Amino acid sequence: MKTLFDSIDLGRLPVKNRIVRSATYEYLPAELPGEGEETLIARYGALAAGGVGAIITGMMGINGDSHVVPMMSKPYCYGHEDPSFDAAFANIMNAVHAHGSKLVVQINHCGIKLGPYDDGSIPLGPSDLELVPGRPGRAMSDYEIDQTVRDFAEAALQSKSSGADGVQLHAAHGYLLSQFLSPHFNKRTDQYGGPIENRARFLLRVATRVRATLGATFPLWVKINATDLEDESITLEECIWVCKALEEIGIDAIEVTGGLGNGKRSSPSRIVKSEADEGSFTAQAEAVAKAVSIPVISVGGYRSPQVLERVLNESDIAAISMARPLLSEPGLVARWQKGDIAPARCISCNRCFGQPLTCKAFAD
Repeated sequence: MKTLFDSIDLGRLPVKNRIVRSATYEYLPAELPGEGEETLIARYGALAAGGVGAIITGMMGINGDSHVVPMMSKPYCYGHEDPSFDAAFANIMNAVHAHGSKLVVQINHCGIKLGPYDDGSIPLGPSDLELVPGRPGRAMSDYEIDQTVRDFAEAALQSKSSGADGVQLHAAHGYLLSQFLSPHFNKRTDQYGGPIENRARFLLRVATRVRATLGATFPLWVKINATDLEDESITLEECIWVCKALEEIGIDAIEVTGGLGNGKRSSPSRIVKSEADEGSFTAQAEAVAKAVSIPVISVGGYRSPQVLERVLNESDIAAISMARPLLSEPGLVARWQKGDIAPARCISCNRCFGQPLTCKAFAD
């Protein structure tokens, strides 16, 4: 029988339990030394002290064109544009390791979710699309795709060199890799558009290059949509096909989620009022876990330890990830482990999304 507190290996990454802090955008300054560093040391240190097995960082940009907002943190700065980033990251890592937790860096390119750059250029994406009025996106050329593949690999290597325990590729929630996977965004007619074998080509190239760059044994995860919650959507069958291909490349673990984040309908952050509302994408994660042999992490509206353990024991899912409950209650895992199994206090008000990222419902 599985329990939440089993020590397990998520691929090549040993963790002290089955609970992961899922990535959530931190709304912090891009340059970590200073306020951003202090905030993350306190935030991640509290999560680690509170019992979380692994922490996935908020998304970090792979190059200067990849930010959702100017303050987005940049692993490509490690040892390059800002040498002090390395030292700041080491301090954050030490705060996590002091409590036996692991830190996985999520790297990302926001694609057409990025507003027009200051220099007047247009955000890049799979197709010529305007996500919202006044924010047009331009289809990437083959050269730009090739360069972005290289940039993902370089950002992953910088994350590894700076001491990260693992790297996660963000291929979900309507960002660049997800945009290529989703027929909602991807209208290409070349080798990167049409059937899933083509729409997944960009992600699979990135995963292959990053795996080769990091070496065969460094932990590498992927976060992927099993549904886009749109009329035009990646299907579960297509997601499973991609996950099998990722396993062949050497990906260690897959976090299954959904939604493009284009509005209320396709937002992955749902209201949770009862146990029946928990596990927005559990069924999809179960299907993926049954189809692959690498660990699958399920995310989406989990609040109750009883629900988490039921999901673990009634499926091949290896771990559960959460974000909002742990923002509201960093010591949640430790509380559960001590025997207080009341659900997370998070009321799913979603007022935590903003600058900076904080729980608005509970002041402590």
